[in-house]
Amino acid sequence: MGNTFKRLSVTCLAAVAIFATTTVTNASAASGGAACSVTGASGSLTFTNWTATHVDISGWVKDTAADGHHVAIRLVSIDGGTGWVHEWPWHSNYDGNGSTVSFTTYASPTGDDLDYIGAQVAVIEGGTIVRACTDYA
Repeated sequence: MGNTFKRLSVTCLAAVAIFATTTVTNASAASGGAACSVTGASGSLTFTNWTATHVDISGWVKDTAADGHHVAIRLVSIDGGTGWVHEWPWHSNYDGNGSTVSFTTYASPTGDDLDYIGAQVAVIEGGTIVRACTDYA
């Protein structure tokens, strides 16, 4: 993962499309990670057993501001053939400033959807994203 965090201001989530330099094929399994921070939130996803159709995920999201908002992290994947972006469900942290929520899960879409994968971290008010960043493995 390294110590470098990519920071992106996201004003239009549909406009976010950063492609990784490595494509995963069904013939190989890889590992990697993605992490980023915005004012009020930071998070990371670690990927193992990553193929184009399955990935095991461990992750965390931390609330870093006493601002009344909750924070969340989710997997974002891109199908390299179609460019289709899939935003997976959020893993939220409602526990307040300084708290971290950790989890493990997996993704196994029916199509070849996991060519490029990343983490999206957000500060959320109700159902509205206040700030977000995205980093790809």
